[in-house]
This record gives sequence, C-alpha cells and structure tokens, in this order.
Amino acid sequence: MVQPWMRGVLLIGAVYNIAWALFLYWKPGSYIKWISEGEQTENPWVIYQAIGVGIIGLCMFLSTLYPIKLRWLIVLTFIAKLLGGLFVYQLIMEAMFTKKFMFHLLMNDLVWLIPLFLTSWAAFKSQNDR
Repeated sequence: MVQPWMRGVLLIGAVYNIAWALFLYWKPGSYIKWISEGEQTENPWVIYQAIGVGIIGLCMFLSTLYPIKLRWLIVLTFIAKLLGGLFVYQLIMEAMFTKKFMFHLLMNDLVWLIPLFLTSWAAFKSQNDR
C-alpha cells in the first residue's frame, strides 16, 4: 500500500531537483563562483550536472505516480544522489574542498539520502506484503 508521505517526499524532491537543474543550466557561472569561492569562473561540467539533476527530478516525479511499481527509480535516484557529490568533487571542484562545497554537498545531496532510503524501503516492503 502506498503511504501518502511517500508521494509527498518524492514530489517535493522532484520539484526541488528540477528547480535546481534549471538554476544550474541558466546560471552556471554564479554557481561555480559560489561553490569554488571565486577560484573558478567557468566549468563546462556544470551543464552536465544540470542535466543529471534534471533527470533525477524527472525520475522522482515519475516515481510519485506509482512509487511501488517504480521503486527501482527511487533506488536509482538514491544512488545518483550518493554518487553526485563525488561527481561534483572530481569534475567540477577539481578535488578542491571549500566550506561552501561542503554546505552544497550536505544540503543538495546528503540530506535526500534518508528520505529516499525510507521511501524505497517502504516501497519494497509494500511490494513484499502483497
């Protein structure tokens, strides 16, 4: 059985990630200057990050419709959020560590791991209870 909170978490995550992807796509320079604390002004990988975050948002939105049936999309978004920070660290930050990067990593990727894990766990549990 689909719990109402599952759809709520996924819908909030979808809207958040799509909005973040649009910001990254339209303002990559602002993002890279902020996250690198002025060390970088341009990085072509930010556009690919925007595309990836948009795909994550789309997967979360599709999972909102049928969370139990599309539970593997929830797992995929969990893995993408888990590995997304490594992508940003290696390709965008070029192995540079800043306080703003840590804030970004915590607020944009790691904070979503717990709700995504709980949602996927509940979806798999509901499937097994059938």
